[in-house]
Amino acid sequence: MKKSLYLYILAALCSLFFTCAPSAATERLPYVEGWINGDIRVTVLDTVSGSRGTWAERDYRTAEGVPFHAVWLDGAGCKSWDIKNTVISADDGPLGSGANYKTLIVAGENAEIEHHPIMGYGLSIKVGDLGVLTLESKISTEKELIDAGKMLIGKILQQN
Repeated sequence: MKKSLYLYILAALCSLFFTCAPSAATERLPYVEGWINGDIRVTVLDTVSGSRGTWAERDYRTAEGVPFHAVWLDGAGCKSWDIKNTVISADDGPLGSGANYKTLIVAGENAEIEHHPIMGYGLSIKVGDLGVLTLESKISTEKELIDAGKMLIGKILQQN
């Protein structure tokens, strides 16, 4: 009886250790000094055909009070996702809802930014072969979101 109780306690402690161990995805949404850093939520993208990577989310608020939602996607799920090197600036046409988008370079990485009059800005940055960072904010300006993206990409690349 005592032996099985000790084994249950040991198994519980081991599972707690492995549950709390940081993954590569959590390291991709770094802590930023001077900002409000929300909790990191990680979803492992497992499928019948195998692992497709991880999806991590974190809410930030800059020192100036600008909130944005960050998503990091890595693994096989984003390998084929690409932003072309061509310069694009367009809108969603006469039947759309007023959104416009363009490609740009953020911290040396290919990116695209979209603005929707109701939903705000969304910025997606392909960070080499590491993964994709997406930032969204309903109230930020384009410059504020791009500056936040530059800062986070700098921290992500510094970790490698």
